[in-house]
Amino acid sequence: MATKTSNKHTLKDSPSRGGGGTYGLHNSIVSYYLLVMFSFFTLFLTNKYGNSRHDKFYLYLALSGAMIILAGVMYFVGSSELTQNGGSVSLLFKPVTATDIAFLCFLVFALISTVFSKYFPDNIIAEFWAKGIARNNGMLLLLVYALVYFIITRMYVYKDYVIAVYLIFSCIIALLTVLNFFYIDPLGLLNGYDADTAKDFGSTIGNKNTIASYMAMFLPIAMMTLAINTKRYMKILAGVSVAFAYTGALAANSSSVFLGLIVAVPVMAIFCAKRYDHMMYYVLGMGIMLVSGKLLRFLSFFLQDKGFEFMQSFLIHSGYVYIPAALFIALFAAMLLLKGRLEPHYPAKGIFIGLIAVTVLALGGMLGAILYFSLADTTTELGSFERLLRFNDSWGTHRGFMWIRAMQEYGKFDFFRIMFGAGPDTAYFVLEPHFAELSARFGDGSTNCVHNEYLNYLVTQGALGLISYLSIIGAVCVRAARRAKRNPYTLIFISAVICYAAQATVNLYQPITTPLFFIFLSIAEALNRQNEIGRTQL
Repeated sequence: MATKTSNKHTLKDSPSRGGGGTYGLHNSIVSYYLLVMFSFFTLFLTNKYGNSRHDKFYLYLALSGAMIILAGVMYFVGSSELTQNGGSVSLLFKPVTATDIAFLCFLVFALISTVFSKYFPDNIIAEFWAKGIARNNGMLLLLVYALVYFIITRMYVYKDYVIAVYLIFSCIIALLTVLNFFYIDPLGLLNGYDADTAKDFGSTIGNKNTIASYMAMFLPIAMMTLAINTKRYMKILAGVSVAFAYTGALAANSSSVFLGLIVAVPVMAIFCAKRYDHMMYYVLGMGIMLVSGKLLRFLSFFLQDKGFEFMQSFLIHSGYVYIPAALFIALFAAMLLLKGRLEPHYPAKGIFIGLIAVTVLALGGMLGAILYFSLADTTTELGSFERLLRFNDSWGTHRGFMWIRAMQEYGKFDFFRIMFGAGPDTAYFVLEPHFAELSARFGDGSTNCVHNEYLNYLVTQGALGLISYLSIIGAVCVRAARRAKRNPYTLIFISAVICYAAQATVNLYQPITTPLFFIFLSIAEALNRQNEIGRTQL
């Protein structure tokens, strides 16, 4: 039987060590799956960028399908090894958590939305696949997300080498992003594309928005691994990864990643505040971030670049950034050298409460500024901050246009559509009446997404679909926060979930980075379950 952990969880009894439990074939199935997803999946392309979304979509289905079949064999055919290791079919259902219930509701509501969608009345299979003018985010992909979630949450065991592989391959993705930004193309992926396409694409992930989505998960995982993992080689790898992740985020040249980081950076500080060591290495991570960004300034002196957007240009070229960078490095040095004196007097509770207060005030002030300049003062010139602080049709590279028109169309729905939406991945049809105006004003002939995941879920899967999706994220985050003291490794993955969720406000879901988001969400919930039932593994 799997042994129970002590009520006082320490890093010595961390999931990376197994806590004295056994590690069987059923656990290794998930580990091998994650290894392939974190390596081969991220690099896989068949025809440069021309087929990248379909490449990742079909590969994800194939890899996940294989894992689902193997896991099904382990659970339902029966395995003496599984029984010996404390596993049983009952563990599929016990305990049923709030996150489980939310995911099941999300799946059921999506199925109803699919079956009753008016856009594929004669071909329900087409609606399940959501191909063509859609983004492959149909019922089939949602079903696979759910199955992968339930398998990972029941069979996952933390292993350092899996996360190490993720960090290494993510560094490769970030390096390619930086090189492509400076028109250095070692893989020849930009060959044959026009200048506008070459400007928007990079690495093997796709366009700048999907790269930003990837970096929004990579950076928090690297940062929190640096802060929390106790092994020296993992700290070194994580520290290097922070530098790659930050430069990759800057070179992605998409504003969406900064929305994620504006939320994730203070949230990670709050997560680290209760332990001296965690905060010390968080401070180091912040210093590494700001210093590494200056590397791009050095490269821009010698190489042609694609042109930095406002925030990227400030962080790369402004001399003011040297001040916080130096302060973070100096603070880390002081905390390290004076650890013996400072740690016994470390005011964990005060710093924790103070960071929460500052974060709430800062985010509230930002929201207040947007509301003021969008509703009360619509004439004051804001310069480069116009795109950030004044919401209108042109806001955020005309995301405002799509948000406003999507809500106008949603307001025309009947009660059933309000509840269940137009059908998964049918945003193209919802926004189609506005394509002529979109083309005339902004030059885009069409769009197949709202460029806001939450509004996209609202119009395509209805109020119930959106509520259940938000409940998934909310439940796993709340459960992780409550159980982090027992197993702080949970915070590594929940930080990625939070950062992705923040950037999703101005980004889109797709079968390139969204599968990784659901994987990290599932890993966080797996650790939540293990903490809850007193097991280091299932």
